[in-house]
Amino acid sequence: MLANLDEPQTLNEPLTRDDKKLWYEAWESEADSLVRNKTWVLTSLPKGREPIGCRWLFKRKDDGRYKVSLVAKGYSQKEGLDYTETFAPVAKFSSLWSLLALVCENDWELEGMDVKTAFLHSHLEEKVFIDIPEGLHTEIANTTSAGRTVCELRKSIYGLTQSPRTWYGRINQFIIDHGFERSEHDHNVYIHQVFNLILLLYVDDLVLTSPSLTDITWIQDLLHNEFEMTDLGLLTTFLGMEIRRNRPMRMLHLSQQRYINTILVRHGMLDSAPVSTHADCHVRLKKTQSGQQADSVNQQRYQSAVGALMAAMIGTRPDIAFAVSAVSQYNTNPVATHWTAVRGIFRYLTGTRELGLNYGGGYCGGYTDADWGAGEDR
Repeated sequence: MLANLDEPQTLNEPLTRDDKKLWYEAWESEADSLVRNKTWVLTSLPKGREPIGCRWLFKRKDDGRYKVSLVAKGYSQKEGLDYTETFAPVAKFSSLWSLLALVCENDWELEGMDVKTAFLHSHLEEKVFIDIPEGLHTEIANTTSAGRTVCELRKSIYGLTQSPRTWYGRINQFIIDHGFERSEHDHNVYIHQVFNLILLLYVDDLVLTSPSLTDITWIQDLLHNEFEMTDLGLLTTFLGMEIRRNRPMRMLHLSQQRYINTILVRHGMLDSAPVSTHADCHVRLKKTQSGQQADSVNQQRYQSAVGALMAAMIGTRPDIAFAVSAVSQYNTNPVATHWTAVRGIFRYLTGTRELGLNYGGGYCGGYTDADWGAGEDR
């Protein structure tokens, strides 16, 4: 997901803000967790090794919580030296949609949980060195007679390439040990046959559903005893999506209005004039003629815009799927015509940002048409 433009980017930036106390409390909580979990030991950097950089990441959650995380600059890691295998525990969107359909149709309970500093609960197998985080160990000189002082990690932290895999190994074993069976179709969905529970895992976010709130409380208590957890109560937001339920009518609405507002601001389209359709049926997009090449900045901006639209399409806006699919074919060399099409999708979202997926209460149908004749550049 995209970062909120109003979120601090450096450790000093919150000091000038009205909500500086809330940001400081969030930073202090993260720093305390890092120290309490003995995340690293200070040591001299061995010869031939380079430390990985790190920074503080500030995030305002959809439910209003302030969160600060220490994030390693994992892009500088070297395979075979700093890490070996990788894997990210993310449930499929199709699994989430199926789960929500079951919840809506059967009027099940739906709760959310968040694991605080999830990666600190798993141990690293490799020797990994990071720079001393800004604001910590300020009494220690960075360079001494014994060499440069760095942090040798004992636990995983966000940003490391292998961190999601080590965390998954830990949480997966815990869930299996308590009687859950892992789905063969999605290894981040777990089912407990005795307690009639379904658990969906998306890195450090958990979705719990069951016909009985008592059964959900059972697994919540176990999770609290093993990890540092935050109870989110009734699930109202997940992965940037807003969830609204009408339980008497057994209906559920899933939308991304806040996310759409964010990408409209980021790409300068918030005040654009709305249009009623997401694509102009009279415009045929074509490949750029040979000899024309978009500069790297323009190419990156285009790919960022298409990627933002794709996140909305995958989440709750299948109505823009055709248009996004069309513009994504020109990511490597976009020109003015392609940009016009992308802005057209943004303008459509400007006037329809409240739309989303509705579960229950009616017929759902879809239509498709393959027009191969219009593909002039195929």
